[in-house]
Amino acid sequence: MRAKNSRTGSALIEFAAALILLSGMFTGIFQVGYTFFTYSTLVNAVRAGARYASLQAPNSNVADPEFARSVVNMVVYGEPRPAMGAKPVVRGLAPDNVELVLGPSTATVTVRGFQIDAIFTKVALVGRPTVTFPFTGGGPK
Repeated sequence: MRAKNSRTGSALIEFAAALILLSGMFTGIFQVGYTFFTYSTLVNAVRAGARYASLQAPNSNVADPEFARSVVNMVVYGEPRPAMGAKPVVRGLAPDNVELVLGPSTATVTVRGFQIDAIFTKVALVGRPTVTFPFTGGGPK
């Protein structure tokens, strides 16, 4: 019979310690990556909504409720008239989180009161993202 190597137990302990450290690092990397991905998707949705508002802007500064709803739908669902049961572009984003402000020559779209729900924490976005576009169109042609 062969005697057991005394290093077998220490290798197992080192492996367990390294596994705990590596799993914590990978989880943190995933968390940060998911948060950046979600924020980037949200920025693109707000940009698309502001661009849509600037191209379809009404002739007056007072927002038509149907126009405002179509801009909000563009941000939340990615289309001005989404199908019934459409899913938002970012999980948890609701029409109540989107704000449209029409100025004399600009359209500003902002996301307010939204939190990115990552795995272990929530990241609050205070007044971000915000995009402003100048009016470039006078409505559909």
